[in-house]
Amino acid sequence: MKISHNIPAYRINNTLQKNSKASSSSLEKLSSGLRINTASDDAAGLAISEKMRAQIRGLYQASRNVQDGISLIQTAEGGLQEISEILQRQRELTIRGLNDPLTDEDRRKIDTEIHQLTDEIESLSKKTSFNTMNLLARTDYKILADRSSSISAFSASDPPPVSSINKTIVFKPRGTPEEARHVISSSDTSETTHTFSNTNNITPLVLPDGTEAFNEYNVDTLTTTKTDTNKTVYESLTAVNDPEFSKPAYWYSHGMNKTSFGPRHSIDAYGSMLEDIEVNGSSREVEYTSRSNSGSDPAWDHMWFPGTNLSVMRYRTLLADNSMEIRYEITNKDSFNMNVNLSNIVNPPANSVITGAGGSPLANGHTVISPPGGSSFSMTGTVANAGIQFPLGSVSPTELSIDNPAAGQPQVNFNWQLTVPSGSSVTFGFKYGPFSLNYEPFEQTQETVETKHIETTVNTDITDIDYLPPKLTIQAGANKDETLVIPLFNVGTQGLGIKDLGLLPPSIPEQALAKADGAIEKVLHYRAMYGALQNRMEHTLNNVNNSAENQMTAESRIRDADMAKEISNMTKSNMLMQAAQTMLAQANQHPQAVLQLLKG
Repeated sequence: MKISHNIPAYRINNTLQKNSKASSSSLEKLSSGLRINTASDDAAGLAISEKMRAQIRGLYQASRNVQDGISLIQTAEGGLQEISEILQRQRELTIRGLNDPLTDEDRRKIDTEIHQLTDEIESLSKKTSFNTMNLLARTDYKILADRSSSISAFSASDPPPVSSINKTIVFKPRGTPEEARHVISSSDTSETTHTFSNTNNITPLVLPDGTEAFNEYNVDTLTTTKTDTNKTVYESLTAVNDPEFSKPAYWYSHGMNKTSFGPRHSIDAYGSMLEDIEVNGSSREVEYTSRSNSGSDPAWDHMWFPGTNLSVMRYRTLLADNSMEIRYEITNKDSFNMNVNLSNIVNPPANSVITGAGGSPLANGHTVISPPGGSSFSMTGTVANAGIQFPLGSVSPTELSIDNPAAGQPQVNFNWQLTVPSGSSVTFGFKYGPFSLNYEPFEQTQETVETKHIETTVNTDITDIDYLPPKLTIQAGANKDETLVIPLFNVGTQGLGIKDLGLLPPSIPEQALAKADGAIEKVLHYRAMYGALQNRMEHTLNNVNNSAENQMTAESRIRDADMAKEISNMTKSNMLMQAAQTMLAQANQHPQAVLQLLKG
């Protein structure tokens, strides 16, 4: 037995220290919740965990960055939306101002509103900002290439003259000479018109280094057309020998009982006649069952009266002495006698002087002749002459009255009052004429010759530039080069090309609508671009958040302690430590055995 070295005690003490260290380690992990508290716990795991923690914190910051970018885009898009509304109103006002029924004062008021709205677009573009940075009035573009140009083309033309000829029959006093073709009027007018067209395309470009740029291709074409017009009117007068222009004819008004007498192309030259027929004391609507063609000779009309069996055949026949015979044949097919009152009003040729059979002019005023049998009158007018004779046949008018005002047109009134027996016919009438013209017919030819001189100027302004707009870079990830770029544009009045939009000079109204359309198209392009970019950033945000969540899960697996396992380890270490302490006490008793030997 040895007493210098208590080998069992040393061994048990070593085991006790190991168990104590294991228990202490378990207590540390349980108290912190982490599997790795110091580098000695797991050097490689600690390194991986710390890298992941850096990524996680970077991803959460990137998420906040992307949200800031989305807010910025929404701010810019809100400004663009309001500008779009203003442009729509300007377009509406322009369409209204181009409406011809408006007065110049109306257009001035509309033009004032258009200019006020233009100023507001400029103001909005300058005031729309995010964190003090302007978003919509950026002029700090970097021009990469400029292929813009301006072209002006001039042309002039003289189209062939255009003639139009209008021929009419006119009646002139006898002895009027013919007139050769001569100028009666000549006028010069000048008109300037403008047409404007615009095309605008913005195309994304990708530079060799991956940078996003844009190409803007804009074409403004203004066509100014000045038309100088000379309109000269020539006239000639040629005598007409065609007898049709002196031969009497008649024309009736459809559905009425008015008849006009006159030669061809001169209705009412010989006067006119109106009729009214009463049957049994009341006026009846006249219905025509058949009629000859207007102006034919002989002419006839078959009339009847609703509610009766009374019919009238009226004949008009041109006689050899150039007069018109007016004859009525009234037939009663009813079983009782009918009372008929036929009233006629004759309006003689214009400005007539009426004389009786003896050639003496009638006195002014109202003359009544009853009965007028065998009466005849002459009516001499400035253009034509006519006569009227009663009766034609055995039946005379009941009464004849003549109105002959001192200054005016005479009128001849007469009527027949008769009874038509049942089943019989009555024929009567009068002669109107003979007719003669105091004027001679001429063919008047008016020829209008229109000549034009047209000058056209076409100004074409082409903007073709590659440019790099100012941009904001969003750090959208936890690592280098994980970025999103938000381009910024100029939607002020200069950038939209509407600085001079208006309806009054110096603005050109014809340009206004096309310019408004071009500006609306450009704003819509920018809004679509920002909308697409915002959708992209929403997906980026979702991806960043998902990545942060997944990396946090992975880092937890490496760094966090398994609490159940550590509790088991601590329990095991405590039990072993208690057993070691007991055994150490036993080992320390071994040297006492030597003393027992000495006692013996």
